[in-house]
Amino acid sequence: MTRSSAHIFWSCLLLVLIAATPVLAQQTAAQPLSQFLKQYCIDCHSGQDPGGERDLSGLFPLAEHPDSLRSLQEVIDQLVLSRMPPQDAEQPDSEVVLQMIQAARSLQTELSERVQHLPSTTVLRRLNRREYRNTVSALLGLPLHAVDPTQTFPDDQVSAGFDNISSSLSTSGFLLQEYLEAADICIEKAWQQSQPVTSESWHFTDKFFQQQELAIAHRNAFDHRFMVLYDHPLNDKPEGAYGPVPGLPQGVPFDGIYTVRILAEALHRDTPYSPRVAQIDCSEPFRLGIRPGDTRIRDQVHIQPVQPLLAETVIADNQQQWYEFNIWLDRGFVPRFTFENGQHDVRNAYARVFREHKDTIPEELRGSRGIVEMRNSVIATGYLPQIRIYEIDISGPLPRAATKSEQLLIADVNLDPDQFPQFLSRFLRRAWRRPVNSSDSAPLLQLYEQQRRQGTDDLAAARNTLKAALCSPEFLYFKPPSEAASGTLTAHGLAERLAYFLTSAPPDDALARLADTGEILQPQVLAAQTTRLLQSPASERFVADFADSWLNLRELGNMPPDARSFQLYYSLGLQDDMKQETVLFLQQLIQDNEPATQILRAEHTFVNRDLARLYELTDQIPPEEAATFHRVTLPDTKRRGLLGHASVLTVSANGIETSPVVRGVWVLEKILGFRAPPPPDNVPAIDPDVRGATSIRTQLEQHRENAACAQCHRLIDPPGFALEGFDPIGRSRNFYDAQRRIPIDTAGVLPDSTEFAGIADLRSALAAREDVFVRNITLQLLTYALGRLPGPQDQATITSLLRRHFDEHGDFRLQDLILSITSSTAFRNR
Repeated sequence: MTRSSAHIFWSCLLLVLIAATPVLAQQTAAQPLSQFLKQYCIDCHSGQDPGGERDLSGLFPLAEHPDSLRSLQEVIDQLVLSRMPPQDAEQPDSEVVLQMIQAARSLQTELSERVQHLPSTTVLRRLNRREYRNTVSALLGLPLHAVDPTQTFPDDQVSAGFDNISSSLSTSGFLLQEYLEAADICIEKAWQQSQPVTSESWHFTDKFFQQQELAIAHRNAFDHRFMVLYDHPLNDKPEGAYGPVPGLPQGVPFDGIYTVRILAEALHRDTPYSPRVAQIDCSEPFRLGIRPGDTRIRDQVHIQPVQPLLAETVIADNQQQWYEFNIWLDRGFVPRFTFENGQHDVRNAYARVFREHKDTIPEELRGSRGIVEMRNSVIATGYLPQIRIYEIDISGPLPRAATKSEQLLIADVNLDPDQFPQFLSRFLRRAWRRPVNSSDSAPLLQLYEQQRRQGTDDLAAARNTLKAALCSPEFLYFKPPSEAASGTLTAHGLAERLAYFLTSAPPDDALARLADTGEILQPQVLAAQTTRLLQSPASERFVADFADSWLNLRELGNMPPDARSFQLYYSLGLQDDMKQETVLFLQQLIQDNEPATQILRAEHTFVNRDLARLYELTDQIPPEEAATFHRVTLPDTKRRGLLGHASVLTVSANGIETSPVVRGVWVLEKILGFRAPPPPDNVPAIDPDVRGATSIRTQLEQHRENAACAQCHRLIDPPGFALEGFDPIGRSRNFYDAQRRIPIDTAGVLPDSTEFAGIADLRSALAAREDVFVRNITLQLLTYALGRLPGPQDQATITSLLRRHFDEHGDFRLQDLILSITSSTAFRNR
């Protein structure tokens, strides 16, 4: 099939899938499809050992059962992918295939309407970790920058990539205990923020003791008179990666905004050491960052579990200057200074200096042996690139208006026992995300009064009561009430579902008011709120969480790249940058209501300077704005669209090497929505007969000579070959080896005979399958929105949804698709 004929085929298929309606009588569609299967499929898919363990001989007459819906979907999938009939079998005409896809879709839709008794509701589900974190933050006005109350929660069970699937979110005794601990942390922290604070100031000019490994060298060289940063903060065995503030062993006394001023300079950007010795890009200005340090963790010189970048600036070369930052610090935390684009592996740099630059060491020290002596010599007399900090001023917290915690938690009441019932009702209305009555609050009021009778003071009793409210099922679980007759969500249930879908958080005040009045049930109001939330900054949480699930970005970092081969990944801290690129990219496409296929073919992306280095785009990002993400145009067609994102290319590799099979499976599942079957039990990953192969392509070609492997690999391997033009962290490459002896061949042939020369052609071929891609992303969005895996009836639901959408809009734009989902019957039902 030529590219033009393939394009015509897929364009026709789009019209077929959208036009498929249930008006065809079952006998009209069933008879030709049954005959088609008999002619092309039944010989293999019947008997004692049916091909692919799929027996189609008993599909007709169709039984009113979910298995029939599943079988029809499998038939559709195989025909859409051109996977069946196999290449060596008799092939039907492409027009006949289109007719059979239409017939199967029609049967599926009609049958689905008759199998309405099947369960297709979202079962009772709890808040997952991210939803819990966002909910307590919104409820109590807590800025959770460096404190994560869910840090000790067990990981949420992931199902089909999603972490919000109701049937997978179990509750254990351990988790119940953690809820108690988290409620205590959150209420006490919110209470602290609502209390008066006293500003203080601290000034540090010496005794900058950093870490044990550097103690002798720094004492001998400059008696700890200043702080010196050498390593980047993600080094495995850092030396001088973190500069904790001395003299604050308990951290700052209050939550709030603190002013931090430092006198600092950058040294030795002109180092005589080679890049192999001082593993740093000295063409880039040195950047200092500030990350929070939890003083409860005594180790302040290594990575901590939660350490967001609070501030960053470029430090001038060879001249001491003052720099000022206003940063949020939680009680008990201190600022830790970092060299954000610092050296890699300083611990071994001392030996490298002696090995390759011994002439820079004073003659009397050249006989140094061992890491301690060499470290002392190099730090005292050498030219290691570094940032020096001479003085530190800290003051705060800054004067403030009433905190959000104060406004939300105690507002205009001092929690007098007479006023507490009214306050509790207001609190429960927000915490439980629905109206409450006296019977709802009665058990908690009884708890409050019981504590007071036992001698607990009024404020402590109030705090304990609020903690109990955060441990109640009404807070922890989604329990959307429904109208008994119709099974549709009430106004508050609908508002809750919309808010957690598009912001991963509870309804804001505007949405809550519309739920209280019932206006949210009006289609035009629901549509307006959907648009408002998508355009709000809070939608970034939705995009980030959805991308984690759909694209598997949650696994980014679980198979970390090899530190020796991919030093840049660590020295520039690219993991978070990679994910942020994809989030900003998808958010922009949604907010601008771009066509869905722009996800695959957009000519722009969003990068900061570090990611721009990976993409060779630093000319588009000024050094003084290194931390800021900018929209940039991609001159290299190879990099365009989602498949050129480093996040995707890294998560689909194993950290050491790439595999066309793994990346091909990723494209098949995440872009086209078809789950690749596991390899047969009796077939090894690479057959012993391929030991003489010279490349991964040759290996896979020989692997496909095994008939048991051929059918799946002709589907999986081609898109994987196109992505071989990128290494395990997403850098563009043309050769597998550093010596440039093994060239990479990115050409391939898709199952429908469409040929491509590389990633640009593959991207065009995938975009031409708009129907398949749009159907998949719609299914992924609906799964995320409902918090349940799709059932047999949902394929017909999506067919109807897309048909109505296409009739109304004539195309598939992302914000419009989301509006179609939130206006659908499935979204309004339990």
